[in-house]
Amino acid sequence: MKLFQILLFCLLSSGLLFAQDSQTTNEPQNTSPEVSAEEQTLSAVKKLIGFIRYKKNDKALALVHVGKFSEKLIGDHKISAAERKEFEDAISEYIVNKAFPIALKYFDKIDITYDKPSVNVKQARIGSSILYKGSDQIKFAWILSESEGAWYISDFETEGKLATEINRTKNIEPSIKKNGIKGTIALIQKAAKN
Repeated sequence: MKLFQILLFCLLSSGLLFAQDSQTTNEPQNTSPEVSAEEQTLSAVKKLIGFIRYKKNDKALALVHVGKFSEKLIGDHKISAAERKEFEDAISEYIVNKAFPIALKYFDKIDITYDKPSVNVKQARIGSSILYKGSDQIKFAWILSESEGAWYISDFETEGKLATEINRTKNIEPSIKKNGIKGTIALIQKAAKN
């Protein structure tokens, strides 16, 4: 069970746990000809950070592409549409109830540095870093995906590895093999409530 308490903490710790400035809008940044894709991706990340900082978890979650996260976490496992929806709901609940509060508690006052976004059609990567405890530089990257004219956070990269890959191979796949998809969903839901 402890494994699932850290399931998405690892997923989020490399990126969602860092705060900088806040912008408050109600919806993800829409693609427009006046604003470059680089600016749109960076804006989405900064909005996410601001929403977490100000405990606007529903708005923060709206900037995370939970569907893509879930798809990457499930991997090649064949599940029904209803099970996929249930899995996504469990992941969303975990992010809101566990990951965002941890992010707020530990990283509210840390400044984040952003590299210039690298955009490749419908995917983007924004390298970032923080100075932790004043001297330890921690580097990571935000991975974003464009969907229906807006940019969403869809993964994180640390030390050259995607967080969803790490969590899939270390947590989700072993749980699905042992507990099945329904059991895995139940464990995620239980971890989200504890």
